[in-house]
Amino acid sequence: MTNIFKSFIPRCLMCLSMFLLMTQVYAVPIGELIFVHPNDSDEIWISDTIGMNARKLFRHTFESIDQIEVQEDGHYVLAVASIPISVNVIGIVRVVSVRTEVFLLDMRNPNKKAKDLTLDRFGSIFDADISSKGDVVVVATPGVLLIENEQLTEPEPEAELLLELDDWDISNVQWAPDGKKIAFNTRESLFLYDVESKDVSRISFNVQYGTFAFSPDGTKIAFSRFIVKDGKRWGTGILVAPIEPDAEAEIIHLNEDFSYGVQAWSPDGKYIAYASYTHPDNIKNIEQFRLIRNHIVPATGGESEQILITMKMTVESLGWVHQTYPVEPGDSLVTTWGKLKSE
Repeated sequence: MTNIFKSFIPRCLMCLSMFLLMTQVYAVPIGELIFVHPNDSDEIWISDTIGMNARKLFRHTFESIDQIEVQEDGHYVLAVASIPISVNVIGIVRVVSVRTEVFLLDMRNPNKKAKDLTLDRFGSIFDADISSKGDVVVVATPGVLLIENEQLTEPEPEAELLLELDDWDISNVQWAPDGKKIAFNTRESLFLYDVESKDVSRISFNVQYGTFAFSPDGTKIAFSRFIVKDGKRWGTGILVAPIEPDAEAEIIHLNEDFSYGVQAWSPDGKYIAYASYTHPDNIKNIEQFRLIRNHIVPATGGESEQILITMKMTVESLGWVHQTYPVEPGDSLVTTWGKLKSE
């Protein structure tokens, strides 16, 4: 009886901790996260925000996926991914030559072949995004290219040059929710580009060279910035700014030890999802270790909550949608909590 009692207590504590954790995470808005799997960078998965029903969404032959963008209120996923073009074996080493392209995937038909939109016609490809209307922008050599939605079904979609890289040194782009403007950043600032008028205005300066996200209503944008104290870089903050020239940004999250990548705004506009990074040497305790990986923070500021808790590493690229989509048979894709414990 004593042995049974001793084994019963840890089980109860484990169940209680899981209950508290799930209760805490399930308080976040409902919806689905579509993401590049952190351990298998050639796979795109879909999950609730907690990560308990994570399953593969697409099964395609990619060597690796740099990032994905999910169409707002639509059914497409855009993937900047590399594909193998040749494989050589040198001794015992397998050498794979790849090229990076922009691919269009359809969530209504996950098994449909991904469509290559760029077809090895451009130089280095850095980023891409798809608007709610289905227009695609690509950052590549020679610049920011526009592929209009009616071109998506063409064998070789035409691309119009909007901005030249030589003038701007652009790394990331994102469509505004109205599908009429594009935000992009350089190594110093965040800008807004009007596709019709060709006007460019600066939203904010001293922006971290990384990702950012529009609010669902298109009135605000979230990004990260290095925070300076006493003339030295102190940490990184997540900021929210209104969409207006040289807007005054508000810090909603701040930490001395981490760098942040803003990833998505929740469909209801209440939360911002981000990834946190730090060098292993900077981790001093278990609390700091807990702060690695993926989190959400209220868009108005407040305490952060961890998401995708079943992922063992930081998810580098994700989108947040309110729809659900069909996937391959669940019994072969869902990782049960019992299996996670055994691993």
